[in-house]
Amino acid sequence: MNIALEDMNEHKFKELFARSHDIVIESVRFGPRERAHTIVLMYCTGMAESSHISKVVLPGLLAVMEQAETVTPEILGTNNSLLLRRVDETDWYEPFLLRLYTGDLVLFIESAGLLYTANTSMPPNRQPEESSTEVSVKGPRDAFTEDLKTNVALVRKRLLTHSLCCEIVTVGKRSHTSVALLYIDDIANPDLVQNARSKLDRVDIDGLISSGQLEEGLTDKGFSLFPLLEYIGRPDFIVDSLLRGRISLIVDGSPMALVAPANLTLILKSPEDVHFPSYYVAIERVLRLIGLTLAICFPGFYIAITSYNFDQIPFPLLATIASVRIGLPLSGPMDFFLMLGLFELLREAGVRLPKPVGQTVAVVGGLIVGDAAIRAGITSPATLVAVAISTMAMYTLVNQSLAGTVTLLRIMILIVSAAFGIFGFIVSLMALALYLSTLESFGVPYMAPISPPSLRDIYTAVKYKVSKVAKHRPAFLEPTDDTRRKGGPS
Repeated sequence: MNIALEDMNEHKFKELFARSHDIVIESVRFGPRERAHTIVLMYCTGMAESSHISKVVLPGLLAVMEQAETVTPEILGTNNSLLLRRVDETDWYEPFLLRLYTGDLVLFIESAGLLYTANTSMPPNRQPEESSTEVSVKGPRDAFTEDLKTNVALVRKRLLTHSLCCEIVTVGKRSHTSVALLYIDDIANPDLVQNARSKLDRVDIDGLISSGQLEEGLTDKGFSLFPLLEYIGRPDFIVDSLLRGRISLIVDGSPMALVAPANLTLILKSPEDVHFPSYYVAIERVLRLIGLTLAICFPGFYIAITSYNFDQIPFPLLATIASVRIGLPLSGPMDFFLMLGLFELLREAGVRLPKPVGQTVAVVGGLIVGDAAIRAGITSPATLVAVAISTMAMYTLVNQSLAGTVTLLRIMILIVSAAFGIFGFIVSLMALALYLSTLESFGVPYMAPISPPSLRDIYTAVKYKVSKVAKHRPAFLEPTDDTRRKGGPS
């Protein structure tokens, strides 16, 4: 908008916001009649705290204007209760709109051509409550909300140290969304922090409304099957990640925070792991790894063995599988695809429907439809059990982004195995291992610490908690301060 600030008045401001009915524009006269000053007040309803305007700002303005003959920046700055910030007259339009839409009260003094803002911002938000995606058993129950300041405060109250840095970056040409970059200055690798800064600067988007959009913008690869950033809704997990040398990104308006760099062992971690004994955590993490392997590989392996290489199956089991398939109209692979698609439909319905209804649909629907399919002779009990094992194994995964990856990989391996048997299954596993070895997240190998191998970091990844042996932070993160406990190298 190429118009000088001194040429603006109440009428022109009302014309500017003629199609924005949530913007309130009022003119108020202050001071004695012979030297009264007209001030145009502008604020956004729902974003500004109207009680603060009427009880603090207006009485403060009245006290200042009654004593002033002329309005100058020096006079407006004498009242400490107002805390007014002056807007530069040369480049006033964009800062003026940004402060107005964020909830500030904007004051325009027509006689002097001055523009000020007062902090009255109070956007709608909710109080921290228990996360619906990460159930807390022994851990804290205050999860992130949609307010950036609240989320940063939840992290800050757990890390009362000057080393915790919080850099705010604005992303989005239209949305002007604030993104907080959190890291511990004397732990995180400076190259990692600088890499995050440069990637944030390169994000070119008109509106940022979710952390998922930011995740796509920070990914070097155009497409990745595996999530290259971890997302979490609990501040205690963010604090633990920061203490290990990682960084975190929090998007204003999103109840989920991103953690980088991410690797496969981080994706398999649960926020509850740090609150349970280390031996129990080790067992749970091994079970999650087994569940990930079964969810991806078991369908393809089952089809390859039962359709092509059935000579590898023990004879009693082979006889059982063959007997239950007598009279079925579909082949083994097509039967498996049908049941797998049915389970995916039930899983999607359970996720999208309201929680009480969704759980009922997923459980009851699976039982009724599965039993009816067997009775109708559409599928065999062996196929139904194999699909159920694969589906239940996927429920052990903590990260639901990884659940989508598992679904896609499972179908791909199943197709190759159905076409080429055990040979196709082995080739698929080799291709998957090769693909994982090429992935990196912010310069960190995705398979670290398994590849390249580090026995110390593998032990820490399995035990997860800081034990007597695990005195160091993960070496593959290259932290500035490598020692977590006393007794390690200085």
